Amino acid sequence: MSQEDIGIYKRALAREKASRKAAETILEAKSAALYETSLKLQESNKKLEWLVKKKTSELQGVFENIVDAYIVMDLWGSVLKMNEAAVNLLGYDNTVKPFNLLDLADSSEAENVMNAFESLITEGAVTNFHVKINTKQKAQRLVHINASIIVDESNKPIAAQGIVIDITKEKEAEELLTESESRLSTLILNLDSGILLEDENRKIILTNNKFCELFNIPVAPSLLVGQDCSDSAEQSKVQFQNPEEFVIRINDILTKRVPVIADELKMTNGKILERDYIPIFKNSEYKGHLWSYRDVTLKRNYRQSLEAQR
Repeated sequence: MSQEDIGIYKRALAREKASRKAAETILEAKSAALYETSLKLQESNKKLEWLVKKKTSELQGVFENIVDAYIVMDLWGSVLKMNEAAVNLLGYDNTVKPFNLLDLADSSEAENVMNAFESLITEGAVTNFHVKINTKQKAQRLVHINASIIVDESNKPIAAQGIVIDITKEKEAEELLTESESRLSTLILNLDSGILLEDENRKIILTNNKFCELFNIPVAPSLLVGQDCSDSAEQSKVQFQNPEEFVIRINDILTKRVPVIADELKMTNGKILERDYIPIFKNSEYKGHLWSYRDVTLKRNYRQSLEAQR
């Protein structure tokens, strides 16, 4: 081998060594970067796992401590999970014995329940649904339900969840109040005194036939409900012997908001009325007032006649 060939070979070998060295340097740098990235990824995974565990724990706490009954069921009504509030309300515990929510509905609610369940499946939610149920203790309860569908990652329905609130006592109280209001309205409508109940804005809440009769109002009392009485004194003053005094007196009474009993009013047709005013307050807040008018003409005339005979 000639000296020239040996020189070429040495130079080629040197280039190869240099290239290998450069490749090793690059590989070491890449390996170090990959190792650092791996460490960061491991750290990120640990943080992610911690966050997932934390959120799961928080959600579990919310589920267990929510005040209202919370239930998760499958698409056929079988209970999958329920909190303590739900167990207390229904008397059933799915961890002890599986049960189906549809079986708890009162027999009179069958159609109502099926319609609501169909809405839940087809529309994805049902709100403000009221239904009578029978608990394990054989007690009937009226409950308010808001429920929604749970879907998987493919947006396919897999279950349903809902909040169940016992509104039995509230409904009973509402019915008693409605009944009481109905009785009171019937009583007022049939009183022999003219009654006018106004709210704080002087809108008519209730009046009766006697009031319309005394003030010559040619419409049914029910048609006056909601009417504004702000200008009623001006409109009716011509029926009284001292019209301007009538208006001034009403404005004074409404300004002071102090009960007035047996205010005497003389009408141009000869009738004498006694007027009572009762302001209505709720927690110190003015909510309106009640006017009561009685025809005392005969009583006053009889009294005057007796006094004249003396």
